[in-house]
Amino acid sequence: MPNILVRQRMTFAFIAAMFLVQTAFGQSAETDWLQHVIPAKERSFDFKTVAKGAVPEYRFVLKNPLQEPMRIASVTSSCTCTTLDFDQEKFTRQTYETFEITAQLRGDRYEGQRNSTITVAIDQPYRAEIHLNIRGEIRTDLKITPHFIDFGNVAPETGQSRTLTVTYSGSNSQWRIVDVRCDNEFIRADNITMDFSTMSQKTFKVNVSLDKLAPHGMIREHLFLITNDTASRREIPIDIRATVGTVIRVSPPTVFLGTLPPGKPSPKKLVILTGTMPFRITKIECDNPAVEIAWEKDDNAVPRGQYMLPLSYQNPGQGEGAPKSDGTMLAAIRVTTNIPDLVSEFYVTSVQKKEEEESVDSNQ
Repeated sequence: MPNILVRQRMTFAFIAAMFLVQTAFGQSAETDWLQHVIPAKERSFDFKTVAKGAVPEYRFVLKNPLQEPMRIASVTSSCTCTTLDFDQEKFTRQTYETFEITAQLRGDRYEGQRNSTITVAIDQPYRAEIHLNIRGEIRTDLKITPHFIDFGNVAPETGQSRTLTVTYSGSNSQWRIVDVRCDNEFIRADNITMDFSTMSQKTFKVNVSLDKLAPHGMIREHLFLITNDTASRREIPIDIRATVGTVIRVSPPTVFLGTLPPGKPSPKKLVILTGTMPFRITKIECDNPAVEIAWEKDDNAVPRGQYMLPLSYQNPGQGEGAPKSDGTMLAAIRVTTNIPDLVSEFYVTSVQKKEEEESVDSNQ
C-alpha cells in the first residue's frame, strides 16, 4: 500500500486517540486541551544553518480537539524576518479540523542569528494563546543554488534528478560536506563532488534524486546537508517539493457532522475531491453503515478534475454505526479511482448529544 495511506491511517489513529483524550480531561481543562491543539514538541523548529538568499519554510499544524468550534482570533510574528502564510478567510475550525501555518525564514532579507515567536490567539471556545518558535542562523559565507529543489509534477515510475551547487567562502580551509540526510526513503542525495577550490572559496555539487518508486502524493520534506562545521552550524536544511502522479486533495480532510441525539440525521455537508489530473471514482467505501454518501457508480463517466460528495449521518443510538460509549463517532471513507494506486481516505466525525443538553433544548 502506498506510503501516503500509511500516513493517513496514522492520522486516523491519532484522531481516534484525541476522542479518548477529550473524554479523559473534559472540555474545561484549558491547559490540557491546548496540549492537543499542537503538542509542545511540535511548537518549535530550528533551521540550523540557512544560506544567504534562501527562504526555507516550516509548516505548523494545529487541530481542534474539542466538541465546540475553535476560532483563531489572530496569528502574528514577533520578527519581520519570519513571514506567515495561512488561510485568512476561515479562522474557525470544527471538531478535529486543522489550521496550518507556514513560516518562512527570510534569508533573502536578513542575516545572522534570527529568532521569531509566532503567537496564535484563540478566542473561542476559550481564550488562550499558543506560542510557536522559529530560529536559525542566516550565513553570508554560504550560497546554495537553487535555494530549494522542486521536482514539479512527476509521472509515476519515472523519478527525477536535480543538482545543488553549494559554495562556501568562510575561514575554515577544511570545510566540506560529509553526509546528506533525509527522512523520506524515496529522496536520495549522492555523488558529492568538489567542483572548485581555492584558499577563500570551495564549491560542491550534490546530486539529489527522487526515486522512481515514490508513491502517488505530494512531497514536502527537508533534506539536510551535513558538514564538518561546528555543532550549531553542522546541518543545512534544503526544502524538497514534488507531486508524484495524480494527487487528490480533500477539503476538508475531516468532516464534522454535528452533535446529534439518537435517531436524528445530521445536515448534509459537502466534501470536495480535487485531482491534479482528471480521474473517475470507481468505488466509495465507509466503515460505518450509518454514514450516507450521495454517489452513484458510472463506469462510463468521463473523468473529471473535481467531485463534490454530499455526506450525512444518522445517529442510531445503539447497535451498528452508533457512537462509542464515550459518545464519539469516527468513520473512515476510502475512495478508489480508475488510476492504479490512486486511493484517497478522509474521515467523518460526530458527537452524541448528552441527555442534559437534549432536555435544555426541549425546554427552550
